[in-house]
Amino acid sequence: MVEISSATAGRDFAKYREQAEKEPVIVLHYNKPSVVIVAAAEFERLKRRDKQTLSIEEMPDWLVRQVVEGKMQPRHDHLDSVVAPEGFDKGALTETGDRPDRPL
Repeated sequence: MVEISSATAGRDFAKYREQAEKEPVIVLHYNKPSVVIVAAAEFERLKRRDKQTLSIEEMPDWLVRQVVEGKMQPRHDHLDSVVAPEGFDKGALTETGDRPDRPL
C-alpha cells in the first residue's frame, strides 16, 4: 500500500485518486495514518461486508465448532448476565451448541 503525506495528497490528488483505483492509499497526518483513499467499488464491498451476518445454519461447520468449543476467560463471566436471557443455562446446550442436526 502506498503511504503519502496529507500535503502530498492535496498537491497531487489526481495522481493518488488514480492509484487508489488499484490499491488503497494511506494518507498520513503528522506521520500517522489518518485516512485511506479507496476505490468506490472497494468501499461499497466493505460496506456490504460490514452489514453481512450469518445465521447459525449458514455458518460453516469449522466456525460452528470454534464457537461451541470456545471458552471465555473467567474475567468475562459477568457478561453472561448481560447477553443471556433470564433463566438461560449454558450448561444445558448440547455438544453442537443446541444443534443436534450438525454433529461435531
